[in-house]
Amino acid sequence: MVAALINSVAIQASTYMARPMISYKLLGLHAGSFMVGSFGALYALFPLILAIPLGRWINQFGEGRFIAFGTVVIVASTCALASTDNKALMVLLVAFLGTAQLLCMAGAQALFANRTPRKSYENYFGYYTFSAALGQLIGPLIGAAVSGSHGVLPKSTSSAFYAAAIIAALGLIPLAVRMPMGPTFDVSAKNSRESASLRRLLTNPGMAVAMYASLAVSSTVDVLVVFLPLFGKEKGFSSGAIGIILALRAAASMLSRVNLGKLTEWIGYYRLLLGSIAVSSAACIVAIFSRTPMILGNVILLAGFSLGVGQPMTMAWVSRISRDDERSFAISIRLAGNRFGQFFLPALAGLISGVFGAGAVFIALALLMSSSTPFIYRKAE
Repeated sequence: MVAALINSVAIQASTYMARPMISYKLLGLHAGSFMVGSFGALYALFPLILAIPLGRWINQFGEGRFIAFGTVVIVASTCALASTDNKALMVLLVAFLGTAQLLCMAGAQALFANRTPRKSYENYFGYYTFSAALGQLIGPLIGAAVSGSHGVLPKSTSSAFYAAAIIAALGLIPLAVRMPMGPTFDVSAKNSRESASLRRLLTNPGMAVAMYASLAVSSTVDVLVVFLPLFGKEKGFSSGAIGIILALRAAASMLSRVNLGKLTEWIGYYRLLLGSIAVSSAACIVAIFSRTPMILGNVILLAGFSLGVGQPMTMAWVSRISRDDERSFAISIRLAGNRFGQFFLPALAGLISGVFGAGAVFIALALLMSSSTPFIYRKAE
């Protein structure tokens, strides 16, 4: 478990350093907001295709192998992004990067779901997503530091991509030292296919609601990472300020996740989830009116705290209502739903921002998150 947590810090730091730099690199190549959004969608396209069979493969071959392979691909992809200005090649590299991150996340989430007690899911998924948020805090800060600032654009995105590759490579060390590579359960290929029925899983009470809530929260985080650079450019905020704001969001998510078990006991599962979505939606609306980086930072700090609650809670929800032999598959279905949102929404956000400006994207995010609350409320009754 410790090896998975350390690796999670490394791969999240690497990808959250690389993703804003992809946006900045495109802006430096005179790309418009639609192309920036399209690249955000490409990041999720191949993972969307792979996410459903991935759970079966994890059952067969082992969680650790997928974490290790995904980490290697992140190293290779970020190195290649540092050395190319070819947009066609960038399409391929961004797809590889998104797929690699999915492999790491699916492997790690299945590891925690399969090897921790059900009653402790909120605590353990809180620790896992805390490690992810720590990486998301470190990544933008290092990216801002090594890339420098040249007005609203960084001086060197290549430096940030190379730094991302080095950090991802460091994530291989704990895997080599103490990560088990075999599967948790002894499941043959035939049994894996038979036990993991998509229809049965989706008719499981609460699964569709949990997936929709997860899609709304994870897509909001993803779009914020992609579009804050564009929003900052429109407002005249420096790339360094945007990097710090992204780090603040991650820091706030860490704070909510490390205390998630206590928060759940104190407030109640459904009340906490509904409250976090309401606060996140309100913060997205208020963000539009931010006139300075300091105001935007405070708003995103609040959004980060509330958004940090949703992801581990939906992980716990999906894992708890799944059978042992289908839990890895359920995790991958949840990730498929997330990737669907992360594929569709950045492209839509690119269209919205192209017509109405980047601020309009925040309204769309607020509406998306708010739309999940009636379903959660009915489930809570």
